[in-house]
Amino acid sequence: MKIIRLLSFLCFLCFLCETTHAQSLKDLFLKMPQEVCPVLSEYNRLEIVDNQKNDKTMQTRNLFRTFSEMKELTDDYAHLVISKNSEKEFKMLTKNDGTRIIMVISTVLCDGTPDSFVAFYSTDWKPLRTLDYYTLPPIDNFRKVTIDKATDQLTVTTTNAPLLLSNKDNNQPQKPYTLTNTFRWSTEESRFILND
Repeated sequence: MKIIRLLSFLCFLCFLCETTHAQSLKDLFLKMPQEVCPVLSEYNRLEIVDNQKNDKTMQTRNLFRTFSEMKELTDDYAHLVISKNSEKEFKMLTKNDGTRIIMVISTVLCDGTPDSFVAFYSTDWKPLRTLDYYTLPPIDNFRKVTIDKATDQLTVTTTNAPLLLSNKDNNQPQKPYTLTNTFRWSTEESRFILND
């Protein structure tokens, strides 16, 4: 009987250690190094989490003296609007072997067009090699190059279609745009020159 009680107690301790070891994204957000989001100090991050606990708007005055706002903060997801032109999304992921990692998507708006960068971190915020977790689409999805040997013209067609997900205003896919440039070979300059 004592052995059963002892085993039950040990199982309970193991369970307790495991649950206290598992960190939520909120905890990791507070421990995040400033290099991951340079505009937010440790105080700013603490203020955001504190505001959530007190049912206030999760907003703080960042180091640029403008306001940053956390739109959503859960145990495994966070959406931070840093400024009107930049934001970060954090997502806790679990690998097949049970290891937890953090994916950070940093987005900047350039002339109204979003440009995003994806990074991965361990739960102690050590950078991980992105290509181990994310495969880039082939360059042929973005750019096609053709050469017409009869006219010595080079045509480059680029498209943004593989990168488009949705437009925040209406949640509809953005319209792809395609740009085609034709170049002619210049013997004098030994290079292709854009046709007028």
